[in-house]
Amino acid sequence: MIRALVVDDEAPARGRLKSLLAEHEDVSVVGEASDGDEAVRLVADLRPDLVFLDIQMPGRSGVEVLTALPPPRPRVIFCTAFDRYAIEAFDLHALDYLMKPLSRERLSRAMERVRRSAPTDRGLESEVAQASRTQARLLPQTLPVMTTLDYAGCCRAARDVAGDYYDFLSVAAGRLGIAVADVSGKGLYAGLLMAGLQARVQTLAPLHGVSVDRLALEVNRLMHASTDSNRYASLFYAHYDDRARTLTYVNAGHNPPLLLRAGGRLERLEANGTVIGLMPDAGYHRDAVTLRPGDVLVIYTDGVTEGRSSRGEELGEAGLEALVRRHVELPAAQMRDRLMADIDAFRGGAAMDDDMTLVVARGR
Repeated sequence: MIRALVVDDEAPARGRLKSLLAEHEDVSVVGEASDGDEAVRLVADLRPDLVFLDIQMPGRSGVEVLTALPPPRPRVIFCTAFDRYAIEAFDLHALDYLMKPLSRERLSRAMERVRRSAPTDRGLESEVAQASRTQARLLPQTLPVMTTLDYAGCCRAARDVAGDYYDFLSVAAGRLGIAVADVSGKGLYAGLLMAGLQARVQTLAPLHGVSVDRLALEVNRLMHASTDSNRYASLFYAHYDDRARTLTYVNAGHNPPLLLRAGGRLERLEANGTVIGLMPDAGYHRDAVTLRPGDVLVIYTDGVTEGRSSRGEELGEAGLEALVRRHVELPAAQMRDRLMADIDAFRGGAAMDDDMTLVVARGR
């Protein structure tokens, strides 16, 4: 199935094109945009295979949209009432150039070119699949044994490659590092930044130990120096002392984890610093809590609470809390699985808009 995005500032033109595309059984229109800026956002969010792109629009022109798209780009067919942009369009490797008003025959010939071009994408598809498998292997394969803590995690990508991650690190004897992060954006670039962030945390965690605020300072400095100014990540990192039952944490702009005490009281581990990588001189603080037997800590990314049902309802933090309370007596791995199953049931088949990461830790 060819996933297409239709971009035109005139609603009748979009309607005409969608009507003609409906005659092609292997084409699915996954979205439409009425200006260039919206088109750039939707290409990043929807990752279409093909974009039908008008040229003269409010905001960015169609040519500016195409030049703004980072690789790997979707195939592009320009649809315009003006022929003077054709040379520039093909210089930018547009697949075709259709003149308005569109004819059924000319569109059919363009779609044949799209189908013939599909085999050239197989190499990229193979690389993406390999990247997805590699990323899965970066997630924890074994869990350091803790006497007083039962814990488990999972990460589910909305696309082939996730911008979320979680990690369990053996920092020292009887000391565990727990990391959950969410990199801004989606797709391959977000996955690349995620891998870099994970590597830095793994390297610095044994050096800084319980000084998790210093770890955040150093990770922030390194990420800011090596990434674009509009890229950042939220990070929750905690150092757990198995003997003292103390969880010392830094919350760098991340969703506040839920700490449900054995007696039923709920606490939230609020942010004590800003996101990682946005400002070179950001400051971070550390806080600590004690995890007693029966206490349950749930760390999550916003893909969990911002997930929507088929009716457009958002699960929200209150919805997640209700699910946690429903399964609070279960061991960590079983609770993780039940929570994910309940979240899927809430979504009711609606597509995932964002990666979902969930870590459950239970005092014992």
